[in-house]
Amino acid sequence: MSNIKPICLAVLLVILYPKNIVAQKSVDTQHLLWTRYYLKLKIDDSYEIRQDLEERTYWFPWRQHQFLSRTFVTRKLGKSWNAGIGFTYLLQSLPQDPEITEYSNQLELRPQLEIAYKQDISEKIALYHRYWSDFRFFERPNGSFGYGNNRSRYLVEIRYSPVHRLTLRAFEEIHINIGRNIVQNVFDQNRFGASVQFMPIENFGFELGYFNLFQQQKSGVDFYDRHILRLTVHHTVTFRNSKNR
Repeated sequence: MSNIKPICLAVLLVILYPKNIVAQKSVDTQHLLWTRYYLKLKIDDSYEIRQDLEERTYWFPWRQHQFLSRTFVTRKLGKSWNAGIGFTYLLQSLPQDPEITEYSNQLELRPQLEIAYKQDISEKIALYHRYWSDFRFFERPNGSFGYGNNRSRYLVEIRYSPVHRLTLRAFEEIHINIGRNIVQNVFDQNRFGASVQFMPIENFGFELGYFNLFQQQKSGVDFYDRHILRLTVHHTVTFRNSKNR
């Protein structure tokens, strides 16, 4: 029953979000390519270090959008639960318009908290829940950093493995902004998509997916509608003192 409540809350937020009035506002449609290297270091049966390196670029025309480096340390909390603490370094090219060739870079730093739960439906199907809390610090013109806001994220993902080393995924994730400076864009964005992951060997493989990112800007009347193709290289390193090796 405890797992049903967050799902219902997420569904309710999506339903109540006024998408029916978006047609009356400004929507900027963009196409992007995200390429990612995803490393897992399994220290033992309880602890794991995860490292993301991701280059995000516009397609039409081609130029950089963001570069992201994310590090997490996680620990298992009993059956199917784990928690983690992490840090994200994000470099963003501004303004967020691929047609503009003269742009500047802004750095953002994000300490993060994570709680995740994996719910096994059957031998081949699992439901994955993830809660993230980001504390966002933005670079100022003088080189210092100022706290912007908290952004809480909830993801639900279904995973289906029809055969060994092949996994099909479908997900939806919502982002909620929290802070005194947040006025128009409390509901920050919604993401949904699907992917195929293939691991030709046990600790190395690839994932190709598509997702849509619909985001409200600070003005409250402008939106990004982003179509994103994402290619991920998965790499897992298991140390000898782990029983999972």
